[in-house]
Amino acid sequence: MMEKKAIRIEADDNVAVVAQDTEPGDSLICSGGSLTAVDAVPAGHKIALTRIPRGAEIVKYAVTIGLASCDIEPGAHVHSHNVEDITDRLCNEYEREFRAGKR
Repeated sequence: MMEKKAIRIEADDNVAVVAQDTEPGDSLICSGGSLTAVDAVPAGHKIALTRIPRGAEIVKYAVTIGLASCDIEPGAHVHSHNVEDITDRLCNEYEREFRAGKR
């Protein structure tokens, strides 16, 4: 069986992007370690690298991109079904920092 690959973009990320379509039970190599997929994850989508508790930040590119809307187990597909969209909050925070001269 061929190992598949997942790409962790930044060291602080708790998700990685799968490079090939992944099925439950597939073994993935990522950042020198390995991970077993628990869900089908389409190529280009995110997979959890660690357990992410409900309410915790989803981190990609070393930036918070959402909050876990439920507990997410390692190897699980991370997408709109289990991520709370916080785009408005992030935009508002960025605007406040920009206007305060912090960006």
